[in-house]
Amino acid sequence: MRITVNVEGKKFEVEINKPPFQDTVDRVILNGKPVDVTIGADWLKQFPRCLIVGRKSYQVDFELDPLQLPRRVIAMGRSVDVSVDFPGKGKLNKREMIGPWGESNLIKAVLPGKIIGVRVTPGQRVKEGEMLCLLEAMKMENEIVSPRAGKIKEVLVKEGEKVLADQVLVILE
Repeated sequence: MRITVNVEGKKFEVEINKPPFQDTVDRVILNGKPVDVTIGADWLKQFPRCLIVGRKSYQVDFELDPLQLPRRVIAMGRSVDVSVDFPGKGKLNKREMIGPWGESNLIKAVLPGKIIGVRVTPGQRVKEGEMLCLLEAMKMENEIVSPRAGKIKEVLVKEGEKVLADQVLVILE
């Protein structure tokens, strides 16, 4: 997949060739040159993500637009506006999207795996993008996040439980 990322007026062409069923991107082609890239959870819990580019690690946070694409990146005490463009972007409609990013009140597992953390309880208010559960699948930790701000109606899983793909984990009000 080829995407264009605009960062403060600079345009970057990024090609992502992610093998099927792989959770992370390990290598991208940036303006024609291969670059090793990994985005994972921040172990220090200071920021939502840890971005590793080559051998350098950055703690980053993303503000998302209504289509759940990055519109601002916060890293190293700086905040920059970004935009992402790719073929078919104009056809996206958040209401038609499936999985945890859709408009449904049902938050589902994206892959089969094991729940290794539940971060919410019924009645709790959550923000858009806030982590609800942590799902271990294929030896990777996958954050299941809230698609919108709201209130937790029901939590249907507990830590240590094995789940199937598309199994409902949390219900929002």
